[in-house]
Amino acid sequence: MFKFIFAFLFFLFFSGLSSKAQELPVYNHFYITPYLYNPAEAAASPFRNVSLNQRFQWRGVEGAPMVSTLTFESPFDYKKYGLSATLRNFSRGLLTTTDFLATYSYAINLTKSAKVRFGISGGVTSNSIDFSQIQDLSDPAINNFLDNNVQPISNVGLKLETTSGINLGVSLPRLFKIQYANTQNFEALELSPFNEFTIMAYYKKPVDYKLVTRRTGRFKRTVKLEDVYAPLQFYALYQYSQFDGQRIEVLSTMNFNEIFWIGASYRLNYGMSGMVGFNMQKLSLSYAYEPSSKLVEGIANGSHEIQLNIKIGDKIKRLVERPKLKSLERTEERAPRFSSQDVQLGGEEGEIQDKKYYVVVREFKDFNSADQLVKKLKRDEDITADIFYNKQNEIYYVYIYETFSRREANKEKKTAEEVTKFKNIKVIIVDVN
Repeated sequence: MFKFIFAFLFFLFFSGLSSKAQELPVYNHFYITPYLYNPAEAAASPFRNVSLNQRFQWRGVEGAPMVSTLTFESPFDYKKYGLSATLRNFSRGLLTTTDFLATYSYAINLTKSAKVRFGISGGVTSNSIDFSQIQDLSDPAINNFLDNNVQPISNVGLKLETTSGINLGVSLPRLFKIQYANTQNFEALELSPFNEFTIMAYYKKPVDYKLVTRRTGRFKRTVKLEDVYAPLQFYALYQYSQFDGQRIEVLSTMNFNEIFWIGASYRLNYGMSGMVGFNMQKLSLSYAYEPSSKLVEGIANGSHEIQLNIKIGDKIKRLVERPKLKSLERTEERAPRFSSQDVQLGGEEGEIQDKKYYVVVREFKDFNSADQLVKKLKRDEDITADIFYNKQNEIYYVYIYETFSRREANKEKKTAEEVTKFKNIKVIIVDVN
């Protein structure tokens, strides 16, 4: 499926589609901050961070687009929800647009190797006009525009993320129709979600850790780096706008070490661009340059874009250190049961310890119900469970962990409460002598 998606995007890339005048902001640094194009990417990093992006497009052309974007992203606990905000100022010609968006994102685990992220944003936008370039300031249309230019904006996005490094995202950048001349504020409430959309696929392989050597004075020491990725990364971007037409771009970056990287991209019907970046502990700085395009006459220089990223505080550890359920070992003895004759009676003969602790998720009066739960856990959750029977109260207990340590049993009980849907999980103590 993923190979098909990439093939489709690259087919579009070489198909010779045309583009129109620019209305949507263009970013060379979407590979660093994909949140710029998809709200589902918000707060995906385990760090709180602030990014500032400044783009000067087509330097030398009067009224050329210029974009200033400030973003803040904050992840929370292992449930992987986050809050983010964007403040953007986008000027082109006479018109300047200022947007503010607040974003909520949430991730759902599909399998052990894949999850889906969802993001939705809401905020306001306003427009202003450069009076220095207008001859007739008494025009009532201008006054009406300036008095009633605060309107709602919203966007939504989805992203499929896999541990293999393949990611696919789809977003709708504007849920409300763009209106520049309104009779009152917040008048532009006409839904038009499909006038614009963005598709982005990329390969960014996460690596468990990386060992590097660093020098401190005369001494060298080995440092373990976490949250790192494979050196080579690939991106493919497709954007459609009813106003701007279509934009297709492919991009690749190469990390030489944890400090320095370079990259290059090609945008259909425009040309090549290059980028370079540096990491300095919690701060990173990157620069992108686009040479002059023959499609835009009168350009004296190309386009320049600078991005600054700052990590705030320490890593949100629980985001990447979600409790892991130990469960039982997978052996033939732990196979789903088909007879109540095979059920343990609480402990096994020959054990040296006096007491054994069982982490119990459910209890039943009949064996068949308990056995069905054991099979369901194995099939749906990949959790190995077993059953033991208490003769005194005639109860069948389904347990997912057994140990001779009270502390370990209580720890696994807490973990099971956090990572499973079971309520009222118990630790049952059984005398084994």
